[in-house]
Amino acid sequence: MSAWQNKSRAMKLALILLIAAFTGGGTFASAQQACETLINVAAPGLQITSAALVSEGPFVLPNAAPETQPYVLPAFCRVAGVVTPEVRFELWMPKQWNKKLLAVGNGGLAGSIAFGAMVKPLRRGYATSSTDTGHVGDSTDGSWALGHYERVFDFADRAVHVMAEADKIIIRAYYGARPAHSYFNGCSQGGHEALIEAQRYPEDFDGIIAGDPANNWTRHYIGAHLWIAVALNGDGYIPNSKVSLIAQAVNNACDALDGVKDGVLADPRRCHFDPASLLCIGADSPGCLTSAQVDAVKKIWAGPRTADGDQIYPGLLPGGEAGPGGWATWMTGNGPGTGLHSRLGIPFFKYIVFEDPNWDYKTFKFEGRDGFDGDIDFTDRKLGAIFNATNPNLTAFKARGGKLIQYHGWSDPDISPLNSVDYYESVVNLMGGKSVHGMSETKDFYRLFMVPGMQHCGGGPGASIFDMVEPLEQWVEHDVPPEKVVASHATDGKVDRTRPLCPFPQEAKWKRTGSTDDASNFTCVLPDLR
Repeated sequence: MSAWQNKSRAMKLALILLIAAFTGGGTFASAQQACETLINVAAPGLQITSAALVSEGPFVLPNAAPETQPYVLPAFCRVAGVVTPEVRFELWMPKQWNKKLLAVGNGGLAGSIAFGAMVKPLRRGYATSSTDTGHVGDSTDGSWALGHYERVFDFADRAVHVMAEADKIIIRAYYGARPAHSYFNGCSQGGHEALIEAQRYPEDFDGIIAGDPANNWTRHYIGAHLWIAVALNGDGYIPNSKVSLIAQAVNNACDALDGVKDGVLADPRRCHFDPASLLCIGADSPGCLTSAQVDAVKKIWAGPRTADGDQIYPGLLPGGEAGPGGWATWMTGNGPGTGLHSRLGIPFFKYIVFEDPNWDYKTFKFEGRDGFDGDIDFTDRKLGAIFNATNPNLTAFKARGGKLIQYHGWSDPDISPLNSVDYYESVVNLMGGKSVHGMSETKDFYRLFMVPGMQHCGGGPGASIFDMVEPLEQWVEHDVPPEKVVASHATDGKVDRTRPLCPFPQEAKWKRTGSTDDASNFTCVLPDLR
């Protein structure tokens, strides 16, 4: 057993004992307390660092840039605390409480409390919370992890769980009652946190929303972040000026395959566009791709494989490359190594996988045989057990009445949408069968919504503005499952298209009558993927 694994076991045992004490500790009176007195709330491993009333009116978020306009918020009790060893969190409890908790997730490598994501739940009457996941740093910074396994473990596994336990203790102290329902909503790293909760801590939340989840963490960082950084290194680098060229060529070839020509691919798995059709004839120019650039695009869409042909991680899909949240942000940046794939992946491997600030990403060995040996296997063995939320067994979450909504943009340039499809189908394969309603038993508690044309957690040419919280509440509180969710697209703040999002594997099909910009003219049907 490696030193890392021994350290992991020892840390897990210590944290299990702490959690046991933490969740069982503390008795509080049933009457509501004043906000300021919450500074005295005590439980093993929990320290309240501040508690103060915030009056109704303008409120500047603590991490906002100086020029940022304040939010107008209702009156609330603002509590900040720390759970041992370093899990900082805030809990905001409105004066007019709807008797529910809605915790929110993080992005990237976390390192800060997601204050912006707490605004909407607070305005809707929820007590709401967020954590920095046990370390302080920019979301693309990994240096906090070097020599601190406890921070890695909190980030990968434990932070949201202990925050949820702390939330319920403080809420009971303040309101004199526990929340009637507890929910979690996160996208990207927040989606990873969501599936960690459903799989490992099923009692924390009644309902969970997992958006574009980075749940297959080690493979995503190997097969997307690092793979794309290497593919775009050197001659394979694609400048921003050529992204629109690729996007337009994809649309020309595949947009109409779903029966509606609207700049959105309903299911890009149907698209078999060959980027070699853009190969330059002669010298490089803005209207074509060099052979190295063609090869880079093919690598991005194919994803990496071992020498034996086994898929390490699924590639991205064509469609939605253009726009501010597309390839210009994630792939090309301002030059080689400046896209978010590089800025997220390289620090993770430097500080967490190899624990070497001088490690060179170009030395990573993707080649492997007979079960992903070498660097891939090393990464999985070292970190997979704590990071990867890929367990399809959601029996405990289902048994306690939990409901899970997952969504993913088909045009996500960060996390492959096929990753969500793969996880959902793994759950169906394990927990499937038929219910009395003729739907798989999995759909009785877990539904996946794929979002055509949506980039990472929003944006893109598709209808990507939607609310999953209200459908989740209806499902949890009234046993009304979401048969569809209406999404919208806006230009300059004005809605110009609505579309239904359908539970996978269904997709929205135009009825061939009425405007294609009106959701009422679409129906959810099983697709023909020929």
